[in-house]
This record gives sequence, C-alpha cells and structure tokens, in this order.
Amino acid sequence: MPVTYKNFRNDTYYLHSKLTKKGTTTYNFSKKAKGAADLKEVPDGYEIYENPNGRVFLRKVQKPVIHKEEISVINDGMKKYSEIEDFKLDIKKNVVFIYTVENSYLNSSIPLQLLQQTKNYATELRFVLVDKEERVFEVERFNYSGSVDDWIYLDGSNDLETLVQEYVQHLGKDSFYDLM
Repeated sequence: MPVTYKNFRNDTYYLHSKLTKKGTTTYNFSKKAKGAADLKEVPDGYEIYENPNGRVFLRKVQKPVIHKEEISVINDGMKKYSEIEDFKLDIKKNVVFIYTVENSYLNSSIPLQLLQQTKNYATELRFVLVDKEERVFEVERFNYSGSVDDWIYLDGSNDLETLVQEYVQHLGKDSFYDLM
C-alpha cells in the first residue's frame, strides 16, 4: 500500500517516486493514486510537509533553528493578543511566518464544510531570527504599496514575547497598515 497523507482540506495525497537520469530517486505527492510508489513508509531522512494552503510535499528533514519554546511564544501570543482565531504558523529555517485566512472569507455565508475546502491563507507578518546566539528576532510586515512585494522591518529585540504582544494585535485591523 502506498504512503498516503490527508491534508487539512481532507484531500488524500499519494507518494510517487521517479528515478532520474543520474540514477537518484525523486519524490512527490499527487492526488492521483495511479502510479503511486509501493513504499511502506516515508524514506529515511525525509518528512511530509503540508504548506498553509494544503499542498503536500516530501522534503528532507529540516534541522530546527527556532526553538519550540519560541514557536510557542508566537502561537500563544496569537491566541492571547490577536482577534484572529484561524491562523497557521509556518516555520522555514530562521523565519516564522504567520498565515491568516484572507479577509474575503471572513464573515462569509459560505457553509463551514465548503469554506474548509476553499479558504486560502496568506502571510502578512513574520518573525526572523537574526542572531542565533543572542536569540534576537526582527518582526516584519508585508509591504503592499506600489510594485514592490517585499517585507518592511518594524522592530527587533531579544524579547520575543514583547515583540509578539506589540505587533500581532494589529493583524486583521486597519492599524496594521500604519505599522512602519
């Protein structure tokens, strides 16, 4: 039986493998069961990764840079200081991205089951670990002005909890766009 994975949208993904011209094996997930690899488990050194919008990948195991306690500070801070209840944290190397449901879905009359299948997450705020020794984080917000799609530096500190408290409260509010 092939390796399968159900994402948050309840879609089933099947692990496929392919031999390259160089003789190495590459892996990918697909919603199609046909041609799925006959693997009993995830290959050694790999992990299943689901991005915030439900796409599923097989990637090499990531060595954690950000401590579990720091991720908890951000997660707990979102629950305590932000009005947004539907969010996801996505950790990539030294960055913690906060993904929230795009505003078009908020206060929607879409039935909950259909909403689960169609909602889309976007990131507007992130915490970047800039000094691994001193555990200094910078907080940045996404820049929507003009033709520049980039991040704006807001603040930096080795007091992550204070940064979280000060900035996550603005997510989903007009005051977010005044942050500079």
